[in-house]
Amino acid sequence: MNTYCVKIENCNCISKAEIKIKKNSLNLKYGPNGTGKSTISKAISAQINNQIDELNELKPFNETHNPSVNCDDFQSVKVFNEDYVNSYLFTEKSFLDNSFRVFLHSKVLDDLSDETDKLLKELQSVFEQNENINGLKEFLPQYFDTIKYQNNSLSIRGGVAELIKGNGYGFEKYPELRNYSPFYKDKEFNSFSKWAKWRNDGSTIMNGEICPFCTNSLEMEKIQEQNKIIANVFKNSAISTANKVLIFLNEGIEKNYINIESVNALKEYIGDSNKSDELTSELTQLAKETEYLTSKINKICLFRPMNIKGNQIDEIESVLSNLIIDERQIPNYYTTKIVTDLIAYISLKINDLKQKTGKLKGLFYKCQIKTEELIKDREEDINHFFGLAGFPYKFIIKDDGENKSYSYLVPINLSEDKKVEKLETHLSWGEKNAFSLVMFMFEAISEGVDLIILDDPISSFDKNKKFSVIKRMFDNQKESFRDKTVIMFTHDMQPIIDYVYGKFFTRLGLTTPLEAMYLNNENGIIYEKEITINDLKNIVELTKEIATNPNQEMIVRCVNLRKYIELTNPNFSTSTEYEILSNIMHGRIIPIDKKGNELSKQIIEEGLINISLYIKNKNYKDFIKTTTDKNLFALLSSSDEYTKIIAIRCLFEKERDINLLSMLRKKYPCTCKFVNEVNHIENDYIFQLNPLVFFEIPQFYINQLQDFLINDSKLKL
Repeated sequence: MNTYCVKIENCNCISKAEIKIKKNSLNLKYGPNGTGKSTISKAISAQINNQIDELNELKPFNETHNPSVNCDDFQSVKVFNEDYVNSYLFTEKSFLDNSFRVFLHSKVLDDLSDETDKLLKELQSVFEQNENINGLKEFLPQYFDTIKYQNNSLSIRGGVAELIKGNGYGFEKYPELRNYSPFYKDKEFNSFSKWAKWRNDGSTIMNGEICPFCTNSLEMEKIQEQNKIIANVFKNSAISTANKVLIFLNEGIEKNYINIESVNALKEYIGDSNKSDELTSELTQLAKETEYLTSKINKICLFRPMNIKGNQIDEIESVLSNLIIDERQIPNYYTTKIVTDLIAYISLKINDLKQKTGKLKGLFYKCQIKTEELIKDREEDINHFFGLAGFPYKFIIKDDGENKSYSYLVPINLSEDKKVEKLETHLSWGEKNAFSLVMFMFEAISEGVDLIILDDPISSFDKNKKFSVIKRMFDNQKESFRDKTVIMFTHDMQPIIDYVYGKFFTRLGLTTPLEAMYLNNENGIIYEKEITINDLKNIVELTKEIATNPNQEMIVRCVNLRKYIELTNPNFSTSTEYEILSNIMHGRIIPIDKKGNELSKQIIEEGLINISLYIKNKNYKDFIKTTTDKNLFALLSSSDEYTKIIAIRCLFEKERDINLLSMLRKKYPCTCKFVNEVNHIENDYIFQLNPLVFFEIPQFYINQLQDFLINDSKLKL
């Protein structure tokens, strides 16, 4: 399928439109302002991107049905318009966040990156998939939740300080507490510590000599002695710390991470006030070994070959060596078979990885060389365009690590470190627009979208920039929109003349097919009509052709004859025929000159003779009869929109006692401005579309003009 059809309904000024899009071609859509070109662009973009809220914003006022767009042939779209230009420039470091992907995208580089990624993922998985590495990573930090260890020493305060003093453990060492042996003897420390805390807290809320639990009498002297020992020795902070330390050690034994003999030695010192030095030494040794092993495990888990930058690749062997665990640093606690086997496994795998770093380095260097080549090519490409377009800036790309880069501009006569800050204040609108358009091209190419829409991209450029931008955007020898599906909306006649009549693409060897269509909005219905080379007329030939055509209305012939005289006679303003035609268009029964003096019979006769070379056998009265209000009003019912608008223009230009333009301005100010200031029937280009076939005034303006003339002008017919 070479041609797609997009259907649009109920979007702003469009009630219905069917837009044809030729695949792998530049689809040039030409139409006057107000036709609905931007609406078509927004509607297609919103539908493809599933932006329902934005699509519904296009709903016309008082319309009951929501907008609808059918463009199922496209899955992705990118639109260049004024919003893109305004939001595009610029980030703080670079005017494009994804500079690498946009400017340095290359299949060769992608293939190298894929091969590198595959090797790096193999390196990564060696450690990520080991259960014991991940188990130790979760287990080891628990010790430091209880014991604070910094700068090779314990932080001896709070619960740790009380524990080292001998508190928090060892009820069996106190004869006064022997009666409580059923609660601590042969009990797990976890359950015992809960009881000890309950007993300790309970001593603070006793009331009198009665047991708060059974209400029996208590031996208060004995109870008070027990309370004193419990309060002084078995403090909650010490009990809690001892509990956490022993839970950590027991879990380590259960998982075969920690040596049971070392744990038993440590337990002997807990609760013994005479062994505080020994306990401090053991807790410190456990902290030292845990810290060392934790550091190594974290480095192993954080090892990310994928994140190694090019400038770090030479140090990868050193990075790998730093991951090896030295058993001499964990001589007491972490000497179980699981840990020693894990250390041996890690050492083996690291040595294997070292054997692969040569290949990894080679891939990195190839990527680096290719990246440098791409940067050079891209800078030359864009700066060549800048030179053609007359931009006083240089484009710079800087590599910023693997798959990253940033880009900026510098004034053409300064060094690369003189980056232009706040480009939005330095670039003119034309420069900003043209530069953004070239950047848009690279973005659209890198994203690989199905449909590219250019909404009036070059109408504000001068001719040199228009030529340079379009040539670069469809260049056959470089990355471009060549043979991609592109819609270009424009109200500018120049591209139509250049691309259709001048065969711009063919002459420059651009192979992208071109199809030009004229968009016409008739009361909300969009019609497309193909523009061919035969539809573009040399304006001199066209005006003469219309002026001499007896099948055209007389006022139409007069308007075109006057334009023809303007184009062919350097002294047209002083010619007698131009004087006569100007008076006819103003409907003057008695013709006058520019000073208001009545024209002589000789000048009238001479002017009519010259006019007769194009319009035969007419005297001045015959011409004036065709410009009466009645005859001009009759032309308003013509099916020919061009004839209709000329009749309307003549009705407004006739000299009257009332000021029709002033009256129109009050009722339809926009229409008045359009007719009187913006729109002119005559075209400034050498070529123009035949106005009898392609009519370029929005239909709603004509509707308002007719409404005004018929209902508000107060003209007597």
